[in-house]
Amino acid sequence: MKQWIVRAMLVVLGILLGAMLLPGDWRAGMQRQALEVTAGARERAALWAASQTDRLDARASLFVEFPGIVPAIQRGGAFGGSFSRAIATDIFKASEEGIADARRLSRIEAVAPRTWMIYLPLVNVVVFETEDGLVLVDAGMAAAGPVIRELIVSVTDAPIHTIIYTHCHVDHAYGTWALMTDNPHIVAQADLPACFDRYIELPGSLAKYMGQPVASLPTSRDDLVYPTQTFRGEMTLTVGGEDFVLRARPGETEDQLYVWVPGRQALATADYYQGFLPNTGNGKRVQRYPEEWAGALREMASENAALLLPAHGEALTDPERIQENLTVLAEALEWVIAHTKAELNKGTRQDLVYRSLEVPDYLLTHPTLNQQYVSWEDISKMVMRRYVGWWDDIPSHWSPASFDAQSAVITELAGGVAALDRRARALLETDVVMASHIADWAWFGHPGDPLAQRLLIDVYAHRIVNTDSNTQEILAWLEAMTQARRLQLAAEAAPVVASE
Repeated sequence: MKQWIVRAMLVVLGILLGAMLLPGDWRAGMQRQALEVTAGARERAALWAASQTDRLDARASLFVEFPGIVPAIQRGGAFGGSFSRAIATDIFKASEEGIADARRLSRIEAVAPRTWMIYLPLVNVVVFETEDGLVLVDAGMAAAGPVIRELIVSVTDAPIHTIIYTHCHVDHAYGTWALMTDNPHIVAQADLPACFDRYIELPGSLAKYMGQPVASLPTSRDDLVYPTQTFRGEMTLTVGGEDFVLRARPGETEDQLYVWVPGRQALATADYYQGFLPNTGNGKRVQRYPEEWAGALREMASENAALLLPAHGEALTDPERIQENLTVLAEALEWVIAHTKAELNKGTRQDLVYRSLEVPDYLLTHPTLNQQYVSWEDISKMVMRRYVGWWDDIPSHWSPASFDAQSAVITELAGGVAALDRRARALLETDVVMASHIADWAWFGHPGDPLAQRLLIDVYAHRIVNTDSNTQEILAWLEAMTQARRLQLAAEAAPVVASE
């Protein structure tokens, strides 16, 4: 039996994870055996793999069993750039595998005279060459630092004079450790150091909500490169006779800024512009600022830039397209904000506010407003979070029983986990949202029940693979599936006690 499971495991791994986890010379033979593996074999192989090897964990075993999960994540997880599994799953660490991926997947391109874009996995860095040296907008994630240096040297011998942090997020400000040879000035908005400090103060929470290893988060200020100069509002840096106008406007973070270079008619737009519906309503992050975000977009549009250099996605060089995309994105945020406030003023129950959105077609179908990472409803929720309290207008939710206790009672009323299982599976194709609620009740009410574990995994796998879900909700569902899979693996590994 063990030999059969090993064989099935190798087949599945070769097909689904070979590109990420196995040596190339293993793949061909395993792929030839693909049709011999049934769905049941995939499950047994996945369970065995996760429980028997250090290389695969519970999440990887889900990737084995459900091959559509990884492509679903990659649709939005690369944020418009290339995707590196090593970097995405350990973004705070400059691992050898992460650096190798950054080296393999990154490129530098000239977008104007003495102006380059460095396209890294997940994020971009902008490089301006001046008479006094280079001005960098952002520094990538930890693994990107050495690669940024290598790519810069391939196009210019100029030293790095200044690094501008557009905001404190790990994919924008963690590669600096490898860029300090020239002792550059590091400039940021005044709230950025406090944001850095939060990485140190809340490692467990951030690791959980970012899906990262807690051991990789910073433990002291020595683990980050703090700015040497900060400001509020607006500041003009003059480097090599050129002005770089830094405008700080709350958006994705309190400390976010963009850079306007009037002499080059160039905008380095940070995360205000992302090429899709922007990450304005992330339910796993602290408050974001849609109103100020829209204002920043209007402000950028007023400059009539000839070159837009985003932190995610490709550079734009058509002034008309730049104007249109900045303007329509501002309109989109303003529409959601206005609708949400109007419904709050009507006294609409909070969970019905975002459900009442009827986005105009010209916004819903605009190519730069694709729901890739978050949804329109998520943005409305973020607007409400700023203006109302934590109570959602449901009377019992003011002082509720725990969700676990509620779920246990609901399961009992339904007739047990088996009854919930039958109902959820009957709804999979017609109402997967309701099926998800039922799976949650079974899981939270009876997490040790194998049937509840299996139901949770199957329902959310179906939802990830077979619906147009955005990246953030996929990652939330995947984490719940991973928890259930860990319990399955623990049960598989437990010794069998013979009955007397």
